[in-house]
Amino acid sequence: MRFNLLDLLLPRETKFFDLFCEHADRLVTASRKLRDLTVSLDSQSDAGAREMLHAAVVAVKDLEKEADKIEARINEAIDESFITPLDREDIHLIATYVDNAIDAVKALTHKVENYGMFRMPRRSLDFTDIVVECAQLLAEAFERIKKRGSMTAQAKAIGEAERRGDYLFSIAIGDLFKEGTDPIEVIKSKEIYEGLEEIINRIDAAAKVLRRVMIKQS
Repeated sequence: MRFNLLDLLLPRETKFFDLFCEHADRLVTASRKLRDLTVSLDSQSDAGAREMLHAAVVAVKDLEKEADKIEARINEAIDESFITPLDREDIHLIATYVDNAIDAVKALTHKVENYGMFRMPRRSLDFTDIVVECAQLLAEAFERIKKRGSMTAQAKAIGEAERRGDYLFSIAIGDLFKEGTDPIEVIKSKEIYEGLEEIINRIDAAAKVLRRVMIKQS
């Protein structure tokens, strides 16, 4: 991150980095909720799965609302700050991309409930492992930036995880069409896989935006 005499003469707002970290923390928690749901559904009766799924939907929805409030605080802080640590447009862009990833987690949990799926497709756990990994790496990237460190390693790792997700998606879809017998269930499972891949892609997009902003600042 660029450092010059102006930083000494006019100390820049640091609250944005705290807010970014809070925002990313909600994404991590939502991602873990999704993974926990994927793990737990297989061991439940239909009634237990229905209850567990609804609880997960409510929990993720609450996290998404918290994330929206954090995003609103970020935008308010932009308006209230005389000097910001990054360009105002970049701060808004970063918050938007992180929020998009959280929205994707919420959308997927709602879809699973709406489809009445009490068992996740076979490859879902592998996908949610990657989702959690990417979310944690993004949170680490924000922590590194907060401490004026480099997030290059985290960005690279997210990119590698995203490529693993692409490969997993191709395998999962192939298995689905080879092994599936009920066309409706095949369609449902395909949409769940697409939703999981979308979450990974949105986290990767957030990391790429963050990386570009940091390069511009260096």
